[in-house]
Amino acid sequence: MHLLAKLLIGAVAWEGAIQTKETLERHHYWNWARQYCNEIGKPLLRIGMRRGFLEPPNGDITLDLDPTVERIPGGVWGDVRAMPFEDKSMGVSFCEHILEHLRTPEDVEAAVSECARVADKTVLLCPSPYSIYATLFCPTHHLRLWFDQTRNKIVVRPNTWRTGLGHNPGVGQYMVVDEVRLPAIITDTGPLPKGFVPG
Repeated sequence: MHLLAKLLIGAVAWEGAIQTKETLERHHYWNWARQYCNEIGKPLLRIGMRRGFLEPPNGDITLDLDPTVERIPGGVWGDVRAMPFEDKSMGVSFCEHILEHLRTPEDVEAAVSECARVADKTVLLCPSPYSIYATLFCPTHHLRLWFDQTRNKIVVRPNTWRTGLGHNPGVGQYMVVDEVRLPAIITDTGPLPKGFVPG
C-alpha cells in the first residue's frame, strides 16, 4: 500500500474516533442536563440550534445568533455573551460547540459568565483541538479550547493548524460549571503544561 493511502486511512480513522467520542459526550451530557432540569422543574437552555441529525435535540429554550431560531419551539434570537434571561431562571445552560466561534478570550469569559448567571449549572462542550476537520475545514472556528478540570481553567488559543501539535492528544472537550466555581480563562500560546490532561 502506498504511503499516501496509509496516511489517508490513518487520518480518517483518527477523525472518526474523535467524532465518535464527541457525539457520545454530547448525548451523555445532554441526558444528564435533561434529567437535572426535569428533577428541579426548570427549563433546559440550549445555546446553539441543533444543526445535524447526530446532535442532541433543542432545549426547552434554544438561543442562537441565527434569526431562524425563532421558527423552532422555544427559539430565542440572542447572543451568548449577553443573554435576555433572568438570573438562575434555567436549570442548565447547555453550550455546545459555540465557544470556538467567538473571536477573543474575553468573549469566551463573557459567554461562560453569562451561562453561569442564567442557570444553576452549565455544560460547556467544544470540538477537540486535535480534530483535523475542525482545524482545516471550519473557518468560523476562531479559537481552540482546552478544559482543565483539575485546575478549573479554560486554556484558549487561536485556531491554527500548529496549536494542536506536540501535546497529549485528548478527544472531546467538556466542562461542567456550577454557580460558585467559575473557571479562569487563560490565554496561552506556549506548549501546554507537562502532565496536562484535557477534560
